[in-house]
Amino acid sequence: MNLNLSNSGGSGNYIRFSPQANAWSNQDGEFVLEKFVFDYENLQTGWMLIATGIFEFQPDESLGRKAAQPTAEHKRGFKATFYNKTMGIAEFSANGAGANMGLEGLWKQVQAQAAANVGKLPVVEYTGSRPEKVGKGSTRVPEFKVTGWVARPAALQEGAAQEPEFSAPAPVAKPAPSKPAPSKPAPSLDDDEMFS
Repeated sequence: MNLNLSNSGGSGNYIRFSPQANAWSNQDGEFVLEKFVFDYENLQTGWMLIATGIFEFQPDESLGRKAAQPTAEHKRGFKATFYNKTMGIAEFSANGAGANMGLEGLWKQVQAQAAANVGKLPVVEYTGSRPEKVGKGSTRVPEFKVTGWVARPAALQEGAAQEPEFSAPAPVAKPAPSKPAPSKPAPSLDDDEMFS
């Protein structure tokens, strides 16, 4: 059982959609969201508070089942995991109307196709955003399209190393000593396999 206490799978990656800028950003600034795998099986909904220096998320006991609203400032929100080789594993979390509507649209597509794709995850393309009136204001809704289904990538496997992939350098051959070491044997070169 995984407690999922680390931030964004341990990589620290997050992505945000800004309706004002009509753009995606991450910890490095604006970027273009390429096709990605949506780990819908680990989607969480809940109550979220986002303010300067504050990020609180109280997940629902089960997906979409509302608990009592903690405070008037908490809004309905979600945490979703997106993955592709360029950005790695990234958390998309939000509580804004536009992002919520965009994810709900993606969720409907996934649910319509999931029964025919058991054991797979959807490949999703961001197709742009549309303006939407919300109350007295307006926002932009990110739009997504499921383009296919794939086996769960190794990076998203339960217990997989969530840090960027690392390959240990190949061991350098050393000349054989003229006398055998008296105390302990030299470490096996196979020890380096633990890092690959």
